[in-house]
Amino acid sequence: MTAMRPWTAALLLRLPLAQGSRLRRQALETVLRAANADVPAATPTVARALGRLGPEAVWRAWLDPSVSGGPPGRWTSPDLLELLERTAPVPDLAVDAAWRDWLAEHDASLWSLLERWGRAASDSDPEARVLSRLALGNDRVPVEPHLLAGAAARFDHPLGERARARLSACRDAEAVDRFCAAAVDSPDAIAFCAAHHLAPSDEVRRAVFFVRTGQLEQHGALDPDGELLALGYRSVSADERSLLREAMTALGGIDTLRVLAGQRPEHDDFTSLTEPERAYLVRRLTDRRDWDRLWPLTVLMPLAEAVDAVRAFGDWRPSDDRLVFEALRAADPRAVRACVTALCAAPASWRTPHTRIRLGELDARAPSAFDLDFSPDGMQIAFSGPSVHGFAGIIELGDTTLTRLYSGGRMGMVLGITHLGSESVLVKNEKFGSSFVRWGIHYADPTGVRALDLETATIRGLHRIAGDRAFAVVSARDHGNEGFTVLLGAGDGPLLDTGLLGDLRREFLRTTVDPAGRVIGLCGKDTTVVADLTRSVVNVLDNGPRPAVGSLHAALSPSVLLRGDSAGNAHVWHEPLTTTRPPLSRLVWSRPSFPVHLTWSAALNRFLAISMDADDGSELWLLDVPATRDIPLPDDLVSERIALAHSDYRRAQVSPKGDVLAIGGPDHTIDLYALTALTLRPVIAGSIGLMGRKELANVVAVLENPALDAGWRPTLELLRACLEHRFRHDIGIGPPADAMVTADDDIELGG
Repeated sequence: MTAMRPWTAALLLRLPLAQGSRLRRQALETVLRAANADVPAATPTVARALGRLGPEAVWRAWLDPSVSGGPPGRWTSPDLLELLERTAPVPDLAVDAAWRDWLAEHDASLWSLLERWGRAASDSDPEARVLSRLALGNDRVPVEPHLLAGAAARFDHPLGERARARLSACRDAEAVDRFCAAAVDSPDAIAFCAAHHLAPSDEVRRAVFFVRTGQLEQHGALDPDGELLALGYRSVSADERSLLREAMTALGGIDTLRVLAGQRPEHDDFTSLTEPERAYLVRRLTDRRDWDRLWPLTVLMPLAEAVDAVRAFGDWRPSDDRLVFEALRAADPRAVRACVTALCAAPASWRTPHTRIRLGELDARAPSAFDLDFSPDGMQIAFSGPSVHGFAGIIELGDTTLTRLYSGGRMGMVLGITHLGSESVLVKNEKFGSSFVRWGIHYADPTGVRALDLETATIRGLHRIAGDRAFAVVSARDHGNEGFTVLLGAGDGPLLDTGLLGDLRREFLRTTVDPAGRVIGLCGKDTTVVADLTRSVVNVLDNGPRPAVGSLHAALSPSVLLRGDSAGNAHVWHEPLTTTRPPLSRLVWSRPSFPVHLTWSAALNRFLAISMDADDGSELWLLDVPATRDIPLPDDLVSERIALAHSDYRRAQVSPKGDVLAIGGPDHTIDLYALTALTLRPVIAGSIGLMGRKELANVVAVLENPALDAGWRPTLELLRACLEHRFRHDIGIGPPADAMVTADDDIELGG
């Protein structure tokens, strides 16, 4: 908008312009700016405008210009203000504007004007009305606590003095509480509170306030044992805790341990502190060389912090617990932190650490592991290779030695292996006859290799079942892959045809056995069957509305049959597996990442899937499959995806206990993963004092795992020693096994 000259504006104001005219408003603002700048001819023009247009229009144009560059310093033109006051009564909008400006920033000349007017702000601005009445000396006006506290905190404004006088006189508890909450950041407010004995009404907040404001004597009188301060410390935010710690340190004379660690170890104890709080205590106690107090806390810290803490103890030694103390002293801090980090990072990647067995280093004749199977006790793993000469081996997992290598042309092309225990294995093989490929089974033990009396068109399953060296064979009688039967055997004895499948002429692509070795699940594209070997009962399940697509994989838990197909569908049947209800289904995986192995892990109480993607490599998937049908399936059955070492592999197998995952790679290797290590992920980086007997049992289980990487063992042995130290007097009476237990000689902080 083009600037208007004052004389032009004066001429326009003589014309009968409409009330809402833009030109009239611009002309009025122009002469007001001129009058404010002491232009002689402008003031008479303003006087005429007051008479012609009315005081409301003139005041509004002056106070609320329509363009930037309105009257600068609008309250600093005495002549204009006198003219406006003399010509007409001051309207509410002008009074309200003056109060708003003064409340925002004190100005002496404006305050003189407000005093001369002697009027409070109008009801259109309730807060300004209350504060303006307070400023004018009305001691009976009700003031909301937040307004009074906020005004009292203004030490750079005359209003603050009146508000503080009101605050100290009326002692409004809420207003005082609000004022004290803000006072901790203001030296002036702190001094006022101390001089007038103001403090929060709540005892806990009062104890914190006295410390934050440096009033040691008042805190000592209120809270001699620090109990209130300890409660207050726990009720504030992490940032406020940090400031309170600094205040305690500066003030001195306060038992910081008692405040930070609480009063009773069963709930608000040292283990509830954050890492900065623990570090603060360690520094304080180390500076004071208070080793007797620091040592009992050390065995409650996270393991890595405990290892760091004991290194400051010098020549001091505890009167007891020396074995644990020396073990912590001897530990390598970097190795401990690396182990803890590796265990915590396992969900993202398990590429390292794990145990890798190189078959060629055990025996130059050992082929790649085409198939794998664990012994019933999980301490050995059997492998077979694709060689036409027939190879099968047994490895002792404890020391990764090759204890047996069975070979010979009599076994033919070995395609699968089952470990029966006692260093005896079954291998399934194929031989080329005159017209068809025939399948057979050989039994091998330390006495030799013998062919069992079986020649069949197809073997779909060869499983160890309940009983001494007992096994089940699922095979097809003819080359049409129909007429399947279940055969039972033990060792190298005769095979018994159970006749369980009777006349059920269906093709089964995948078989699985339950963890107890008593139930076999048989899955085909349009048929799913459960055969109970103990009761000699077969049940055909409802296969659902859609047939399975492509290749299949299946696994049985104690209460669930899980089947997956290559279209990405997972189908779930729950106990009782005699029901006619259709399975629950979810779309889980895409075709490129279709699992090559589904299994059940008793150690993790989870179904597992091993997948291989050409781009992303191999992964271990943890599946969330509810144990009962009344719990709905999650939208995504895969709760975690863990990257594995191989980008390609031939076979995967999980041990009978579900604690070891073995993967046979194409490069004559077997990778072993200690699955029980996954149970430590939620707690391994936490405080030892928060771990219970359940965590100790998990640590022991991991240490007993034959696949445990050697690099993890020293750290886990150290953690086990610390936990056994905590529970050394615990005889198992009292809280449940997963509850936190405090040993009877653990100190009570502050007690």
